[in-house]
Amino acid sequence: MPDPSPAFGREATSRPSRASLRTAVVWDVLKDALDRRVGATGKDGLDVLDTGGGSGNFAVPVARLGHRVTVVDPSPNALFALERRAAEAGVADLVTGVQGDVRGLFDVVGREGYDAVLCHGVLEYVDDPAEGVRNAVAALRPGGSLSLLAAGVGGAVLARA
Repeated sequence: MPDPSPAFGREATSRPSRASLRTAVVWDVLKDALDRRVGATGKDGLDVLDTGGGSGNFAVPVARLGHRVTVVDPSPNALFALERRAAEAGVADLVTGVQGDVRGLFDVVGREGYDAVLCHGVLEYVDDPAEGVRNAVAALRPGGSLSLLAAGVGGAVLARA
């Protein structure tokens, strides 16, 4: 199966932007963590939560790997774009969009319901980043993986919860 990375698909001769290089690195780390989690759980597909996942830049490629992805985002427009993108990629049955945010996360999803949680570019926009991290961690099943990206922090951090 081709790599569903969001950074792939551009012409091999084109010069990648810094953002696409960063996305490719994040994707490689994330995919490795998901593969390890599949091995640890013995499941074919994981339950993944993407907080602030918008139109699905990571959610759709994760779903293309066979995982079930729930995207929580405050923007109805982003969720509409997510639905369209998931349908175009043939993974509409694996991607669910829910309007909400990391602050009120448990108003829309359950605690300890996910094998992996993505929290990319969210903490910069919330009043209490520590609460955002606590909620992201509380959404994880025991042994789950958290992928946390925040501007100015310097990259991807994957940690066991």
